[in-house]
Amino acid sequence: RDRIVKVLDFGLAKLAETTPAALDPEAATKALVKTAPGRFMGTVSYSSPEQVEALELDPRTDIWSLGVVLYEMVAGRVPFSGQTANHICVAILEREPTPLSSFAPGAPAELQRIVRKTLAKDRDERYQTARDLLIDLKSLKQELEFAVRLQHSTPPESSGEIGSGAGE
Repeated sequence: RDRIVKVLDFGLAKLAETTPAALDPEAATKALVKTAPGRFMGTVSYSSPEQVEALELDPRTDIWSLGVVLYEMVAGRVPFSGQTANHICVAILEREPTPLSSFAPGAPAELQRIVRKTLAKDRDERYQTARDLLIDLKSLKQELEFAVRLQHSTPPESSGEIGSGAGE
């Protein structure tokens, strides 16, 4: 409601990284996280296919989760749902999300492409870095701002009359 996005539970890929505790400023925090290999961690609806399959995680996992948030912001619902956590996991692994245009017909095609790319099941087809995603989002923002400026600067259509000078 305050139009501020609050991202609270990202960083699972970072927790999976192996960094020597002596050089890690978050070592105390990591010591408190008790996980076991193959154990699921995270909110199922925002989990990437590699999380669901208990594979090695990397920053592209967080890009997927951000894609879920973007989808939810536009569509008003998460892209993968089900009656149980297991149903959601199957949907994440086997189904494509309903196109955003079904929920938001006015959503720009470029935004739809960006969200689809964040939700690519194959992480090699996903944005490789958050910086790449940011570049596309900034470009989209510029295009939308330009379109608004153009719309406001276009002169009103003429009535078809030519000239209304004094001697006519």
